[in-house]
Amino acid sequence: MDYFEFSIQMEKDAENLYRKMAENAPVEGIKKVLLMLAEDEVRHRVAIEQLQKKLAVELRKGQALDINTVFTEMKKDDAITGISVASVDDYEKAVEIEQRGLDFYKEKFEKADDPESKKLFELLMRQESYHLHTTQNLLDMVRRPDWWVENAEFNPRDSESY
Repeated sequence: MDYFEFSIQMEKDAENLYRKMAENAPVEGIKKVLLMLAEDEVRHRVAIEQLQKKLAVELRKGQALDINTVFTEMKKDDAITGISVASVDDYEKAVEIEQRGLDFYKEKFEKADDPESKKLFELLMRQESYHLHTTQNLLDMVRRPDWWVENAEFNPRDSESY
């Protein structure tokens, strides 16, 4: 399997996990965030497929600002503090997938020898980094909902590039 096929499969796996998690989401806000992440993974897959076919890659921003808004709204939702920790494994898996994706795209960025590939991998690294931050926030929320409501801060760092 070449790195294009591997990347495409990674994005499909992440999308499927987020959709599965959204089906079981205990709070509507969490469901929204997970579906936004799934849609971002679809866009990543399409961009990689375009690069694989040597087509002009359409670089699109992810949904960082929308996700930030949903997190802000969720902090006001009393149902957050009643979240069950039964699905912690899925949230941990999501963090692991995003970390692996980030590491993989960093490696591909360093090895890329054409500007189009470098540009795509740079965007994917930023978006995977943001997804990692998002999934870590979700994991914190599921593990410790009371703490999360009181302490979590969630802000996109560089929304112009995401």
